[in-house]
Amino acid sequence: MNEAPGPEMPPQPPADASPGSRDRGDVSVVIVGVPGCGKSALLNAARGLAEDDARAAPLGAPASSGGPVLYPDPAWPNLLLWELPLTEGEGPARWLAEGDVVVLATDGLFGASHARLAQEARGAGKMVHFARTKADLDLHTLRRLLGGRYDRAQALDALRAACAQSLVAHGLGEPPPVVFLVSGHEPQELDGPLLRQALVGDVRVYERVLHPVISGFEQISEWEVAEIQEAYELGGLAEVVTRVQCSLETLWNARLDVAVTGESGAGKSTFVNALRGLGDEDEGAAQTGVTETTAQPTAYPYPGYPNVTLWDLPGIGTPSFRADCYLEAVEFPRYDFFIILASERFKENHVRLAQAIVEQGKRFYFVRAKVDNDLEATRRRKNPPEEEEVLEEIRRDCRERLSQAGLGDTKVFLLSSFEIEKYDFQAFEDTLERELPGHKRHAFLLSLPNLSGAIIEKKRQLLHQEVWKVALVSSLVAAVPLPGLAFTCDVSILLRKLAAYRRDFGLDAASLARLAERAGKPLEALRAEVHSVLGRGINKEVVIGLLGKATGGALVVVNFFFHRIPIYGALASGGISFHTTYSMLSQCLEELAADSQRVLVKAFDSEV
Repeated sequence: MNEAPGPEMPPQPPADASPGSRDRGDVSVVIVGVPGCGKSALLNAARGLAEDDARAAPLGAPASSGGPVLYPDPAWPNLLLWELPLTEGEGPARWLAEGDVVVLATDGLFGASHARLAQEARGAGKMVHFARTKADLDLHTLRRLLGGRYDRAQALDALRAACAQSLVAHGLGEPPPVVFLVSGHEPQELDGPLLRQALVGDVRVYERVLHPVISGFEQISEWEVAEIQEAYELGGLAEVVTRVQCSLETLWNARLDVAVTGESGAGKSTFVNALRGLGDEDEGAAQTGVTETTAQPTAYPYPGYPNVTLWDLPGIGTPSFRADCYLEAVEFPRYDFFIILASERFKENHVRLAQAIVEQGKRFYFVRAKVDNDLEATRRRKNPPEEEEVLEEIRRDCRERLSQAGLGDTKVFLLSSFEIEKYDFQAFEDTLERELPGHKRHAFLLSLPNLSGAIIEKKRQLLHQEVWKVALVSSLVAAVPLPGLAFTCDVSILLRKLAAYRRDFGLDAASLARLAERAGKPLEALRAEVHSVLGRGINKEVVIGLLGKATGGALVVVNFFFHRIPIYGALASGGISFHTTYSMLSQCLEELAADSQRVLVKAFDSEV
């Protein structure tokens, strides 16, 4: 058997993992040859299957359009075989770079293209095997021509020698090439069993731990796995796509309505603007003033997120204020939760409103605003205390007053509308993220202005969880061929999602302009920190170009999905579009998050 040197120290599998188990990682075998050379019969031989086996690759099927097609091994869970057509250009080399073992196939003599790929694969430390397909047809022809002089063993030796010599002629003499002869119609004949034995040996030697690119896949829940299995059993892939698409639409269209209330003059409107990343003078900002400016509930959607709305409610500081009547007047059922704002001490009106909200079964959060004013006042003292001492004194006073009113478990957050990212903002954001229902949590987090590196990272992690759903839907629903690419997918879905990514990370034109205004920096200085292609602009041509360049893990993606999703075998056999789309979306997500971090650092001239 012809073996190239493997990696000096391949990653070690878990000690308690049995050979061939998923715990030892997958080995991807890429079988490459020109269309029509007999790769399907070779695949069956390599997988130990007969031609009429239900899991066998169909003989005589139309050639794939250019991308690898998966054929899992029925007996070894972590042996994944990929059929790849040998074509002109960089395509084959790209996919071979992601495989672990290479099998080069031909139904004649090996040529320069085979030798070049073999040298590249060996140079990368991969195992390379050579297979001469349709050998049974050659034997049949020789038998008819030679008649009584025909010697089967001699014919096989001659055929092997001719194939090996064609490789030597192209510079593959060391180590001496060994060629497996494979039958076109009887996979278990000739060298089919020997080739399978060699591949199983490769699995034992080169089993590896999972590639880091799949570290986030484990976030797919058991409930989602069960839902996919049920959908597939009811209606096949079409039903799976329908359910996943509905799941995404529910997530993307989730509404979140937040009521902001408090006494007149507490700074409700300025607080609403700050949470939305706007200044009081910006277009679309809530009207502010020294007197009460809100006469009725006024909706202020987050810029770019019309389904996430902050409601500026009328002040509660009137002499005739009654909590129950107030809630009825502002249409209490509309809101998901309430933020009660106080700029000084919490008063009886705040407590009465909070008690009424609790009685009607909803959450509220107390925000002690304008703490920057309190800190500034203490700095004028002769011996001013430390900032944290002042903040802790304010917290203690708030808790004591709430506790006296029977609201001792209430969360209190100290914030400043002019420095919204400081003080208790991180705790405020973490609390809301933790206590909101799933879909509303998703809407809340994505709508937040990118005020800190922590928010950007949370967005990246959140969006990564849905990448596989977007890739699945785009590759299977209304898929159309793409010019210059060897697979199909729905670009309109990708355009929509990638545009949303840019907005989520504050890299669209409007978001960058708002940040430049807020930070007092030239817009071009922030744009210069956007390095990714997608961050600079997006259209159909850009997306197709990104798909064409998507590399790094398209085959490795299978490692998780094949084992984790019950229907993945049926999905994967359809082609490479899912894997490439997944890799492209993941790569874009990482690049845009990095762009957003750089823009934020540039805007405020510090790590934030």
